[in-house]
Parts: sequence; C-alpha cells; structure tokens
Amino acid sequence: MCLSAAAGPDWYNPGDPTYLKHFKAIENKYHAGSLWRNYYLEQYTGKTWTNRGDYWGFKLTVAHYNLHEAIFQPYHDLKAVLKDKDYDIVTTNQDVQFPRAFPDKAVATIQGDWSYFQCADKCHDQVYPSQLDVDRLFPQIGNDHLPENLIPRCPECGAEMLEWVRGYEFLEGQYYNEQYNKYCHFIQKAAHKKTVYLELGVGMMTPMFIKEPFMNLTYQNPQATYITINPKDAIVPRELTDRGIAVKYDLAKVLTDLKEIM
Repeated sequence: MCLSAAAGPDWYNPGDPTYLKHFKAIENKYHAGSLWRNYYLEQYTGKTWTNRGDYWGFKLTVAHYNLHEAIFQPYHDLKAVLKDKDYDIVTTNQDVQFPRAFPDKAVATIQGDWSYFQCADKCHDQVYPSQLDVDRLFPQIGNDHLPENLIPRCPECGAEMLEWVRGYEFLEGQYYNEQYNKYCHFIQKAAHKKTVYLELGVGMMTPMFIKEPFMNLTYQNPQATYITINPKDAIVPRELTDRGIAVKYDLAKVLTDLKEIM
C-alpha cells in the first residue's frame, strides 16, 4: 500500500470509488475496472482502445487529477513528523503528491511523474512541464474523448507526447539523471551516520528501487536502522533482526499516531 493509497485512490484494484467517479465514461465503454488496468487494456479485457482520442481523454484526465487533487492527509502527517529533522525523500510514486508537498531539494522522483511530458519517440533529451497543456486541453474532453487534432505532439518531430513516467519509452536523460544523482547524494550524506531508513508503503512491484537499497544500506552502516511500514509487505531480513522494525499496520493510521506523539 503506497502512501497515496493509504488515504487516497486505489488505482490498482477494481471498484475504487475515485476511479469510478473520474473515469465513469471510460469504464462504461471499456470495462477495465481500474486505472491500472486501462494501461494494460488488452491484457485485462481483450479490448484495444477504439481511437487515440479516447486514450488521450483518459490520460489527460489522469494528469489533471494528479496535478490538481488536494494533497492527501498522510503527506501532511508525514510533513509534521519530519518537521525540524534532517530528511531526504526518494519516491517511485508518479502522482506528484511528494513534489507538491515537500521542497524540491528534498525529493528525488526516480520513476518520473505526471508533471512532465516527453517525446514518445525520445527524439531529443528534454522533458516539458505538462500543466499548461493539461489545463488547456482538459476542458476540451467530451465523454472522456479528446478531439484527435488536439493531441499534444513533440515540437521537434511531431510524434505524440508521452507522460514522463516509468515505461518502455521512459526518457532516462538529463532530467532523470538529475533525480538519480539527487538520490545518490542522499545516500552519500547518510553514509556512516546515525540514520533511519524509513520505508513507507513500498510493495514488491519494484523492490529494487527503494526496499532492497534501504536494506543493504542499513546492513552496511552499523549506526543505521531500517523501519518498514506496510500492512502486507513489511519485511525485515534475518541479517537486520537487531536493527530492523516491520510495522504491519495501516500506514495512514501510523502516521496520524506518530504526528500526535512527536
């Protein structure tokens, strides 16, 4: 359960009320069941997108929601818990909640996020802030369909633009390297110091980005402690038994309780 899903939308499992509210027309037409399944429509439903206008109507709705939805309560609670502490954040969340809730210098977004577009063909190394295009095009969507002449296109080659999030066409260029180098700087700063590697809601979908590095970094630093909070995937390896804490409990409730006692 990621930090957003702790008190916000569940984009993965069918029947989430937020998904049904914002994607009603798309759901009625394609019956994918969840936002995640729309991205893998043929795999889950055997259907393909009828046209690019429907697909872009769906994607722009996702982008508009992510860019404008209020910050979820767990992020406010986490900010209160970290107040007056030296902290850094690395996230694989792509919904822009962390960059909107915390200072840019303290957040490394190593899986991209919806606040940027890139060329789908990766014809050049640049990402573009997406909000102006999203806000301009979102009102043009009708019945979750964007007129195809309005589909955002690359200013260099004319290919469709693409949200800058992890996928087969994800642009690992200059801006990505800035985020990854920020993560590396966070790690170097914490090395050989008294450090808590606090893992919030990280599951087993991509353990190589946060979960496994945090375990290894704790193992390498005798002054470090590893804390993982997740009702399902909170796991402490045997090698960290004396310096690891697994909290298998609701993440939103844990942060609320921590805020009250800090």
